[in-house]
Amino acid sequence: MSQTSYVIGHQQPDTDTIISAIAHARLKQAQGEDVVAARAGDLNPETQFVLERWDVEEPTLLEDATGEQLLLVDHNEHSQTVEGARDADVVEIIDHHRIGDVETSNPIRFRNEPVGSTATILTGLYDEADVEIDEQTAGLLLSGLLSDTVVLRSPTTTETDEVVAERLAEIAGVDYEAYGKELLKQKSKLGEKEPREMVLGDFKEFEFGDADVGIGQIETVEPAPVLEQRDAVLEAMDDVVAEREYALLVLLVTDLLEEESTALIAGDHTDTVEDALDTTVEDREAFLPGVMSRKKQVVPPLEDAF
Repeated sequence: MSQTSYVIGHQQPDTDTIISAIAHARLKQAQGEDVVAARAGDLNPETQFVLERWDVEEPTLLEDATGEQLLLVDHNEHSQTVEGARDADVVEIIDHHRIGDVETSNPIRFRNEPVGSTATILTGLYDEADVEIDEQTAGLLLSGLLSDTVVLRSPTTTETDEVVAERLAEIAGVDYEAYGKELLKQKSKLGEKEPREMVLGDFKEFEFGDADVGIGQIETVEPAPVLEQRDAVLEAMDDVVAEREYALLVLLVTDLLEEESTALIAGDHTDTVEDALDTTVEDREAFLPGVMSRKKQVVPPLEDAF
């Protein structure tokens, strides 16, 4: 009897991670494989909205993956994997981020493409497998794509994303601009959370040389409710730095309408942030015009600086 495998995204899951787990599990199931969609954390308000909108159950919560068989989606770094992943059997990776440090004993299928979302890659995998994308699955994939590309406005957006978005919207029967605006409203609800939840809501940990660095992001159409709690948020960031022994923690508060970010800084590497992001940090805060993408505009220069 074959072992059940879990398709799972990164910790602090966002919409692209959750729908990628669901959509890839569906693809594998259509190919006769014993695969279950899983998640490595709680859903954010936007993702909850998406699953309710398309009438889809949330993936199984997998708290410890020790001894399990995993298909990783939307990440490939151990600092972001589910607990126990180092002692699991990773059999496949589908991702659109930098190549990280997940190692395997055997050759595996590893699909990594420089596009705006994992959903975009998965759409192509459905085509390659000659598996039809139904209306519900198209709605999910479109949601992940629009969320990760900020409705095709992020600098990570490619021509492939644009073509795929139009096609998925047609299958799903929605106007992607109008639907995308609904998603943006849901993103803004992250600002209603407690300061620590804001910091860790959309959060990724990186190893830059010998330095452990945390980078969080709050995407919103109304940054004011977050920035008005600036002191409490910085205090929460200091607590996380102390607990996890980070060299640096950066929280991006991204204004999706103005297409700019304010960065809040914790840790001892203010100079590194200034050099890497070509900015000035004053009172632990920096203004980053035109910066919307953690993956493309913040992670690479910080990694180089460290």
